[in-house]
Amino acid sequence: MVVMVAVILGASCINAHGEFYKTQDHNRKLESITVTARKTEASVREVPVSVDVFSDIMIQDAGIKNVHDLTKFSPNVHIKQNYTDHVIVIRGIPSFRASTHSPAGLYVDDICYPLHYMQNTTLFDVERAEILKGPQGTLYGRNTESGVINIVTRQPGNQFQGKVYGDYGSDNTLGSGANISGPLITNKLFMGAAVKYTNSDGYFVNLSDNNDQVADSEQTNARTTLRWKPMGQWDISVTTDYIDADNHIGAYRLVNGPHATKPFEVRKDEDEYYEEGGNSQVLRIKHKGDAIDFLSVSGALYQTIDRLADNDLWDDPANRMKNRLQIKERQYSQEFRLFSSQNDKFEWLAGFYGFLEKSDFNYKYDIVSKAITVKNPITDIDTSGYAFFGQGTYSLFDKLHLTAGFRYDHQDQEGTLIDPARDSHCSQDLSYDEYLPKFALAYDLSGAVMIYTSASKGYLAGGYNWLMNPVTETFSYGPEYTWNYELGLKAEWLEGKLMANFSFFHTDIEDKQVTQFDTSTLLNSITNAAKARSRGLELELKTTPIQGLDIFAGLGYTDSRFIEGDHKDNHLPYAPEYSYNAGIQYRSQEGFFCRADLMGADAYYGDIANRSSQKAYKTVNLRLGYERESFDIYIWTDNLFDEEYLTYVSPFDEQSDVGLDASPRTVGINCVYRF
Repeated sequence: MVVMVAVILGASCINAHGEFYKTQDHNRKLESITVTARKTEASVREVPVSVDVFSDIMIQDAGIKNVHDLTKFSPNVHIKQNYTDHVIVIRGIPSFRASTHSPAGLYVDDICYPLHYMQNTTLFDVERAEILKGPQGTLYGRNTESGVINIVTRQPGNQFQGKVYGDYGSDNTLGSGANISGPLITNKLFMGAAVKYTNSDGYFVNLSDNNDQVADSEQTNARTTLRWKPMGQWDISVTTDYIDADNHIGAYRLVNGPHATKPFEVRKDEDEYYEEGGNSQVLRIKHKGDAIDFLSVSGALYQTIDRLADNDLWDDPANRMKNRLQIKERQYSQEFRLFSSQNDKFEWLAGFYGFLEKSDFNYKYDIVSKAITVKNPITDIDTSGYAFFGQGTYSLFDKLHLTAGFRYDHQDQEGTLIDPARDSHCSQDLSYDEYLPKFALAYDLSGAVMIYTSASKGYLAGGYNWLMNPVTETFSYGPEYTWNYELGLKAEWLEGKLMANFSFFHTDIEDKQVTQFDTSTLLNSITNAAKARSRGLELELKTTPIQGLDIFAGLGYTDSRFIEGDHKDNHLPYAPEYSYNAGIQYRSQEGFFCRADLMGADAYYGDIANRSSQKAYKTVNLRLGYERESFDIYIWTDNLFDEEYLTYVSPFDEQSDVGLDASPRTVGINCVYRF
C-alpha cells in the first residue's frame, strides 16, 4: 500500500475530474466543467462541495460501462456489488444486510432511482456523471446521507450526429449499440435515440454439470428524447428509458469452509437467474426569465425484478434449498424549482418536491429436499412524501461566499406483511418529519484558489423488516442521521494546466441501522441501536504538462467505525480505509491513443461483526487505439495481472463465507463509427 501511495503522489496525476477532448491545442488547459451538483449550473471549481465529474469523453476513454465501473475512479467511493444488491458506499457509510435503500442516492435526469437493486445502471449516451460526497439532504432529501451520484443524459440539439459501435471480448462477450440525434425542425424540435445491447457467456463453471454459462448475461437498454423549444425562453423535453435483462447468477460460491471452491468454480443444483425489466419517463419544462428561471421535472418509474437463488450453495440432493425474490417498484414524482438567473451578489434556489411510491416484495424460501416452504413474506409498502427546500449564496467583497440551505421533508409509509407459510401478519404506519440544514463558507484566496468549509445534515429513511421473520415488535425501524463537517481546497496552477482538490471530512452517524440477532426470540431484527463515525480525506490531482498528455490520480482515506453498541470499535462493512486510482493518457494529433489506469482498495469487512473480509487488491487496465474523424478502433485489457478479489463477501454459516468473484483478466476490441 505504501508503494502504491508513493506512486500516486509522485506521479502528480489527477482523478477523472475534468473533460478530455479529442481535439488538441498547443496551449491546452484543463477544461472547467459545468455541473448541476447544487441543482443550478456552476463551474465545478466554484462549488463548495467535494464532487467528481466524469464527462462523456472521459467515460468513453476509461471504458466505463456502468455505475460500478464509475466508482473505481472516485476516491472514498465503493460499491457492495452482487447480482441483486448494488449498495453505493460513499465515505464509509453502508446500509445494513437485507436493506432496500442505499445511503447514497442515484439520480438520472433528476429522477431518483430509490432501491439499491436498480442502482448499477448502465451508462450510455450520457453527457456527464457527477459524484457528490457528503450529505445532500438539503437539496435531494431522504436517502442521500452519504452523497449522490447524478447522471445527466445527452440532450439533442441543432447538430445532426450519430454513431454505431461494437465491442467483443473474453468469454464471448459482445456489446453493441447506436445513437442518433439532431433537429426535426431547426431551432425548434429535436430528437435523440440510443440503444445498447450486451451479451456474455460469463466466466464461471458449475462443476456439477460442467455448465460454463452458469453466469451468462443478456441485457438491452434503450432511450429516446424529444425536445421542443417553442420560444427562446422555453425548453421542453420528454425522455423515456427502457431496460430488459435476462441473466443467470450461478456465481455465488463458498470461499472458505468445508465446501469451498476455487475462484470461478461453483457446485450448484439450481438454475439461478436474475431477470429485470422496466421503463421510465421524464418530462422537463424549463423557462429562462430575465431575473428568475423556472424548472419543472415530472417523472414516472416502473421496474420489476425476479430472482431465484440456490440457498445451500451446494449440490447435495439431501439438503437442497432455494429462495425466490420478486420485486415490483412504481414511483411518481414532481419537482418545481425557481432560481435566480443573474450572477449577482445573491444567488438563490427554492423548490417543492412530492412523490408517491409503491413497493411490493414477495420472498419465498423453500427446502426442496423436504418439500417445505420455510417462509413466504409478501409485503406491500406504500410511501408518499413532500418537501420544501431552499438554498442561497451571498457574496461579500467578491471573495467571501456564504451559503445557507434548509429543507423540510415529510414522509408517510403504510406497510403490510402476510406470510402464509408462517401464518403471520404485520401491519404498521410510519410518519417522519425531518429538517435538513446546510451551511458553507467559501473564500477565494485568488482567482484560481478557493478554500471552503461546510456542515450539512442527511438522513436515511426508516422502513420495514420485510425479510427476516419479523413479528409486530420487529416489523419496523427508524431513520438514521448524519452530520458532516468538511474543510476543502480547490486550486488551479500553471495557467490552468495543473489542478488540485483536497478535502478533509468528519461525519457523525446517529441511530445507525443494523441487523441484530435476538438470542431470546431467535429472530433477526433491524434496530437503531448503534452510533458510528467516519472521518478521512480525499486528494485529487490532474495535469496536462504537454500537448495530448494527461496525468491523473486520486487518493482517499476513510476511518469508519462503530463508536457505541455491541460492535464498538468494529469497522463499518464495505468501507476500505484506502482507495486510489492513478492513470496516464496520451492522444496524438496523428490519431494514436493510449491509456493506463491503476485502481485499488484496502482490505474491508463484509459484516458488522468483522468476521468475513476481503484483502487489499489492485487492478490495471490498458487501452490502445487509433482515432480518426469518423471512426475509432481500440484494443483493451481489464485486470491485466489477473488479480483475484471479491466484490461481495458475507458470512454464510458458522464455518463458511459466501462471496462473488470480480472479473478475471479480460481482453477485447472496440470499434466506433461516427456520422
